[in-house]
Amino acid sequence: VQAVAVVILAALAGPGLVAPDLTNNALPLYLSRPFSRIDYALSRLAVLLGLLALVSWIPAMVLMAIQTGMAGWGWLVDNWRLIAGTVGGLAAWTILVSLVALACSAYIRWRVLAGALVLGVFFLLSGAAEIIRRILEAPWLELINPAGAMYQLWCVWLGVEPPEGPSPAASALALVLMAVLVVFVLERKLRPVEVVS
Repeated sequence: VQAVAVVILAALAGPGLVAPDLTNNALPLYLSRPFSRIDYALSRLAVLLGLLALVSWIPAMVLMAIQTGMAGWGWLVDNWRLIAGTVGGLAAWTILVSLVALACSAYIRWRVLAGALVLGVFFLLSGAAEIIRRILEAPWLELINPAGAMYQLWCVWLGVEPPEGPSPAASALALVLMAVLVVFVLERKLRPVEVVS
């Protein structure tokens, strides 16, 4: 539930972070100061991560703190894997969703379309990957589904038997490659001067 809330909130808030600066040609003004493209991207990412943390890993931490307060420190020691898996998984998911939202905002300058693209990346891609996987009977196609790959990692981190499909290592590699691709898109689109060939 928290992972879906993160995607929906990112689709609503993410497109408003970069698209207006690109549409109004404000990026050259930002970058004319002692402020690099990396600083610009990290500042936008920090804003989105802070907002998404309010619905993802911060409530999970509060819930774990309440449980520890009621059950005692023994529960915390016995269930450290649950806490690490929940918080670490939600933090990794939040970072990936934030990067996708910023890239969609940079690539499509209309907020509504950028928000729709964020939802499409996570929901439509998930459905398309499942349909193609079942038709071709190829379990490795689950790797193009970010939610499916993340689910494999969550199962490992939480100590649950993962469902049949790609290995957790392959899922982690797929998520890292998705993040690298998104960072590459951001690097290409966040330029102070648009080059026309």
